[in-house]
Amino acid sequence: MLANTSLQRLALPALLVAIIIWASSFVVMKIAVAEFGPILTVFLRMILASAVLFFFIPVFKKEPYQAGDWKWFLGLALCEPCLYFVFEGLALTYTTASEAGMITALQPLMVAIAAFYFLNEKVHRRLFIGSAIAVVGAGLLSFNGQATETSPNPLLGNFLEVCAIAFAAAYSIIARRLANRYSALFLTGIQTFVGSVFFLPLVAFAGEPVPASITWDGAFAILFLAWGVNIIAFTCYNFALSKMEASQAGAWLNLLPLACLFFGWLLLNETLTQVQYFGALIIIVGVVVSQKKPRQKTVFIEQELVTEHSERDHSLVCEKSSSNLPGLVER
Repeated sequence: MLANTSLQRLALPALLVAIIIWASSFVVMKIAVAEFGPILTVFLRMILASAVLFFFIPVFKKEPYQAGDWKWFLGLALCEPCLYFVFEGLALTYTTASEAGMITALQPLMVAIAAFYFLNEKVHRRLFIGSAIAVVGAGLLSFNGQATETSPNPLLGNFLEVCAIAFAAAYSIIARRLANRYSALFLTGIQTFVGSVFFLPLVAFAGEPVPASITWDGAFAILFLAWGVNIIAFTCYNFALSKMEASQAGAWLNLLPLACLFFGWLLLNETLTQVQYFGALIIIVGVVVSQKKPRQKTVFIEQELVTEHSERDHSLVCEKSSSNLPGLVER
């Protein structure tokens, strides 16, 4: 019981680690895509991550597999990394890392709605309101994007990022379903191995040229995406999902847009227009609203109700006693 409580306390720190790594990955992915192209970048990160996770196969074989779960494993991997990384890689060829990162404000709302319908999780109204506010801010941010040499079509890129986020939300729901039966590292291994197989033929058909030389920045970007994001971040996130509800974890993902904006400014010198900064402010408001829990009745109010009921019950008893002893009352 004590060990389980300790693991429960580690859920939020693990989730925050995943969020920080994911936020920086938008910038790193932008660097990698510029050098290797979107499909080759994803394939390389899959292969390098699989090379590490290969050594854990003897541990994975001990997992208590349940019949029929292969369908959920396949759905998990197809949502993320397969389809999510395809759309994210394409998105970052058309928009900035900062704008793509801010679009992640849509993910908590998508996760909350999906968790409500598919996992029967209770979701308080403030989360929907806060997420909706964040969506308005994300829209304001996207429609005011300016085309540059590194982001030729921000509107298209941001739309592709919305598609990527939708697959990420579906991933969260499936991972939450499987996290109660399998370890976080095992789920990470499954999605990485399937992702490697998925992207192998895409590399051949994509026709992206292999760079004749690789820069240190490009090499670091691929290694960070492979080991930092694919292994550490996803393992932390899968662990967090095993200890908290999907909607609760999704609410914390509201921090992603602001962290992405910070890393885009710090590492790529990306800046936003005044209207876009206003959109970022709206997103912050949405985060604050979504994290506020509904006010509960205070002890004093509850005590007042108890006292009121007690007095009412006492008066009823006295009335009944009076009706049973009329002579005594008259005297």
